Amino acid sequence: MRLFVTGVAGFAGRHLLDHLAERGGIEAHGVDHAALEALPGAAALRGRLASYEALDITNAPAVGAWLAKGKPDAVLHLAAQASGADSLVQPVATYAVNAMGTLHILDALRRSGSRARVLVIGSADVYGSGAAGARIREEAPLRPANPYAGSKAAQDVIAEIYAATFGLAVIRTRTFSHTGPGQRPRFALAGFADQLARIDAGQAPPEIRVGNLDVTREYGDVRDVVRAYVLLIERGVPGEAYNVATGHGHRLRDLLDRLIEVSGVKATVTVDPSRLRSRDADHLVGDPAKLADATGWKPLRSIDQTLLDLYKDARERVRAEAGA
Repeated sequence: MRLFVTGVAGFAGRHLLDHLAERGGIEAHGVDHAALEALPGAAALRGRLASYEALDITNAPAVGAWLAKGKPDAVLHLAAQASGADSLVQPVATYAVNAMGTLHILDALRRSGSRARVLVIGSADVYGSGAAGARIREEAPLRPANPYAGSKAAQDVIAEIYAATFGLAVIRTRTFSHTGPGQRPRFALAGFADQLARIDAGQAPPEIRVGNLDVTREYGDVRDVVRAYVLLIERGVPGEAYNVATGHGHRLRDLLDRLIEVSGVKATVTVDPSRLRSRDADHLVGDPAKLADATGWKPLRSIDQTLLDLYKDARERVRAEAGA
């Protein structure tokens, strides 16, 4: 299989390449926003890819040329502006990447008559907030509550239309929160791990600055998530949407406590008003039954293992930055 991957140099993209290398049998071609030489870990990326190009997915002609030249068997569309906080500052740019970028990819495939299977990676943020204690199913209405969620809801609708109207083999995910080694500190748990690692290294006072901890989220492991993506490319039903979810919710406050415990770092916790987001979902936990039925997928890593690996990665990165 010739698999074309957008956003290949991002958090999930790099873990995807690791999984494909272990699995074998798939030839990966990737694009991301910058030249390969400008990206961290360029050598590792080069070794895992049959080809790489710098590509702006908001540039429709460039997207069309890349797909027409390569004639993929499958496309895994990871590229996104993935931060809800950033979307509040740059809502137009967020929509351009997440919604219009997806439209450019799907329309290029439509115009070329491609029969490629396409997996469009969406977000569970499209559901808004679920009922306390409940698992959200794919039949739930879309109720996006911020510019990021709105852009991903538009992406979801566009993908469904191109499957139903034009017959493209498009499969959608609504991926719930996930974390793991390599995630940027811009995101909650990775940010907590980064702060703890800097305290441990003596680079910061023993204080962790946080936003709203009284929300319930599930946090899958990115390594389990990318495995689900490959299974959906192979076995998902075109036109359908699938939650990529563990089904287990955790209060963010409890996860921070567990991170502090695994780190062995003593620190106080302080609410930082700049980290609070308006219209934050109170409860966002998904039902993974449809994904499991279609692919046999289930998560292999516990939340405790994920948190430990996340902290170890942050500690190693901080020490490397300091030359230790």
